Amino acid sequence: MDGSVEPAPDGGHAGARRPLGVTRVTNEVVAWIAVLTALQVPGVHAMYQAAGQSLERILRRSHAHRGARVELRGGTTLDVDLWVVMLAGNSVPKVGAEVQQRVADAVERMLGLEVGNINVHVSEVVFAP
Repeated sequence: MDGSVEPAPDGGHAGARRPLGVTRVTNEVVAWIAVLTALQVPGVHAMYQAAGQSLERILRRSHAHRGARVELRGGTTLDVDLWVVMLAGNSVPKVGAEVQQRVADAVERMLGLEVGNINVHVSEVVFAP
């Protein structure tokens, strides 16, 4: 992303009159926010590697951010694609909508950026043992 996140009008401090610089957030950080939020949604089992050609397609936590792609559009709007592994027996539309809402809320709250599209791709379904 490498775009700057604008500070709150009051700069977050009483009496702040001028910006002291910019805050830049990498795509990887945005991807982590999106992935960690998605993994908290009931019905989401894991993330799925977007390039999916490796032997370990289902991503463990240390590499889970690879299950997301982030694009900054127009300097202020984020588009996010997430590849998820769902648990069988869950409603795909309901889980997908919950992921979209929670990720949008988290990104807007934490970064102050507008979220454009959040596309949830269900790449695999697993059955509980």
